[in-house]
Amino acid sequence: MRRIFIAAAILTFAPACSEENPDTETILELSGDTANGKLAYDNNCASCHMADGSGNDALSYPSLAEHAKHESDSEIVTIVLDGEGAMPSFRANLSDQEVADILAYIRAEWG
Repeated sequence: MRRIFIAAAILTFAPACSEENPDTETILELSGDTANGKLAYDNNCASCHMADGSGNDALSYPSLAEHAKHESDSEIVTIVLDGEGAMPSFRANLSDQEVADILAYIRAEWG
């Protein structure tokens, strides 16, 4: 009986988990400003990812200059909002517009 309940829960909630995060969709609809994005990046991201986006291999902070070439806008926004690995979530720290601005800056600088 317990297995049936767990299976039902997985089937019920799995489709919702695979859908696009509504916050991500909202942010992707905004027009980001690269100048404001640089300020927000410098204040929130550069301490780990470095000002030049090179990251810090010794501390396992990835290079944004490299990751930006391979990750979609949606992936980048989701990582900023929810965190990943050692990176914390910035959902409570940044407004939607600030995330859009950081994305614009990352794309302008590194692709």
